[in-house]
Amino acid sequence: MNWHLERIRELVVWVIIALLLSGAACHKNVVNPRLNEQMPPRMIWAWERPEDLQNIDTAKYGVAFLAQSIYLENDKIIPKPRRQPLDVPPGTYLVAVTRIETNKEGSKRPTFDKDMAMRTSALIRNTLELPDVKGIQIDFDAVASERTFYRSLMNILKKDLPSQTPLTMTSLASWCTGDAWFNYFPVDEAVPMVFQMGADDEKIKTFLRNGSDWNEPLCRGSYGIAIDEPLDAALKPGRRIYYFNKTAWKASDLELMK
Repeated sequence: MNWHLERIRELVVWVIIALLLSGAACHKNVVNPRLNEQMPPRMIWAWERPEDLQNIDTAKYGVAFLAQSIYLENDKIIPKPRRQPLDVPPGTYLVAVTRIETNKEGSKRPTFDKDMAMRTSALIRNTLELPDVKGIQIDFDAVASERTFYRSLMNILKKDLPSQTPLTMTSLASWCTGDAWFNYFPVDEAVPMVFQMGADDEKIKTFLRNGSDWNEPLCRGSYGIAIDEPLDAALKPGRRIYYFNKTAWKASDLELMK
């Protein structure tokens, strides 16, 4: 009798474990709804060039500006802080963007170890100290062999940031239609960049024109579009729009966004 009871207990334990694992596997990270309470409905990407955005309406527009680029090579981390002026009106919602690039040459590939992730995280964390910055965004076109490092970096960075600081990432549009390789990242949203898509250009545009939505839930809170690349597709309503311009912003460019 005791043997049967012990066997039943073991079976119950294994059933509970299986249910917990099943629930964890089914759970998907989604866009943090708090972002809509904090961030404007439109964000302007301001890259490394002089930008005068003094005339934007801060109730409607925020600015995600390139704060620094970080280049990884062997065990070296080479930061390049922004050098160009950025003029915005008082009260502008600012997101500091860090662009990460890596050396792809075999003998110069980064180590991608924990120490590199920690040092890179510290550099990104420092951009939160720039004037009026309220959020952090990472722009890293990580290839498959770099994704474990990317995950480690994001986990460390999330712990380094104040709990209420939004942490977002950019995403290639193709990532948002594929497997959920970054769904477990501790980010508040992933912004799908629906421009300069190379070989995937027509495939992604057709996907959107057919009314399809991103497979990756973290991509379903926003779109990143270029003002000189019309999509000719209806975007899902209620989502934040990030605008990219390959040249410095002008008043006439802002008119196109209305």
